[in-house]
Amino acid sequence: MTKLSRKERMQKAEEMAGISFWVDLRKGRLTKYAIQKQVKHILSMIFRYVILICLSFVVITPLWNLIRDGFTAPAVLGDKSTTWIPQQFSSIFMNIAKSKSLMDYWPSLAYSLFNTFILTFLQVLTTGLAAYSFARLKFKGSGILFFCVVLTIVVPSDSIMLAQYAAFRNFDIFGLIGLINGTGVGLNLIDKPISQYILAASGMGVKSGLYIYFMRQAVRGLPISVEEAAHVDGAGFLRTFFSIVVPSMSGSILTVSVLSFLWNYTDTYYTGLLNRNTHHLAYQYSQLQGNVRWGIETAAKANKDWITVINASDPFMQTAVISSCAILVVVPLLIMYAFVQKRFVQGAARSGLGGD
Repeated sequence: MTKLSRKERMQKAEEMAGISFWVDLRKGRLTKYAIQKQVKHILSMIFRYVILICLSFVVITPLWNLIRDGFTAPAVLGDKSTTWIPQQFSSIFMNIAKSKSLMDYWPSLAYSLFNTFILTFLQVLTTGLAAYSFARLKFKGSGILFFCVVLTIVVPSDSIMLAQYAAFRNFDIFGLIGLINGTGVGLNLIDKPISQYILAASGMGVKSGLYIYFMRQAVRGLPISVEEAAHVDGAGFLRTFFSIVVPSMSGSILTVSVLSFLWNYTDTYYTGLLNRNTHHLAYQYSQLQGNVRWGIETAAKANKDWITVINASDPFMQTAVISSCAILVVVPLLIMYAFVQKRFVQGAARSGLGGD
C-alpha cells in the first residue's frame, strides 16, 4: 500500500468531507448549523474568486493592450473590429522601438541593468545595516533618528528637490574638497551616476526609508538569543549581522531587493534630477512620449522598408510605437519576477513574525 503524503491526505479528507455533506443533505441528516457553515464556505470561496478575477482583469488588461498594439500590422491599425487579438501580426513597431533613433535598446538595457544592480546592492546593504542598528542597538536619540527615517517616507521628494540639486551641483564635504583642489569650489556631480550612488549609499535613495522600516520589523522578528550567543563567542556587530542576521532574514532581503530593483529601474525622478542619461530606459521612455513623432520619422528614413508603410503623424502608429517601447521596458521586470515571485511573496508575508 502506497503511503500518502500529508498534502494528499488533506486533499482526500476534504473530498470525503464534501461527498459526506451532499450525502447527508440528500438523506436529511444535516443540522442547521452544518448547512449554514457549508453555505458560508461556498459564499466566501465565490467572493474570493470574484475578487481575484477582477484584480487579474485590472492588472492584465493594460499589459495585454500594450502587446496587442505593439504587434499589430500597420495596415490594420485603428480597426474597431480588433478588440483582443490583432487581425494581422507584425513586429515592425517593435523593431522601430528598438532602433537607435528611439530606444537604442540593447545598449540602453545593459546600462539600465548595470546601474540598477549597483543602486540595489548599495540600498540593500545600507538599509539592512540601518535596520539592524535601529532594531538591536539602544542608544540615546535612537527614537529621534528613527522618527527622521519615518519622515523620509512621509515627506514628498519634490519638497527637497532644490536642496538635493544644489548639494550635488556643488558637492563638498565640510569644505574639504574645495580646500584640496585649491579653488574653494566643490565638485559638480550633476548628470553623473555617482550622485545616485551617493544617495543610495547614504540611505537616501529611492524609498530607502520604507526599506529601513520593513527590514527593522523583520530583524525584530528574529530570536535574539542566537545573536547573544554569537556575542558571547566574541562576534562583533558586523560579524553577527553578516553571519547570523543576513542568512536568517534572506526572504525579507530578497523582498527588499526586488522592490529596490523595481523602483530604481523605473525611476525617472532622481534620474531626471541628477543623472539625465539617455541610455536609462525608463527616463528615455518618459522623454519619448512627448516627442515620439520625430523618433519615428528618423527611424523610418533610416530603413527603406519602413518609410513606405510608416506615417509618423498617424496617432495610431504613434500609440503603437509607444506601446512597443513600454513592452521593451517592462519585459526585464516580468522575467525577473517570474523567477523570484515565490520567495518574494513569502518574504513579504513573514516579515515581522516570530521572535523571542
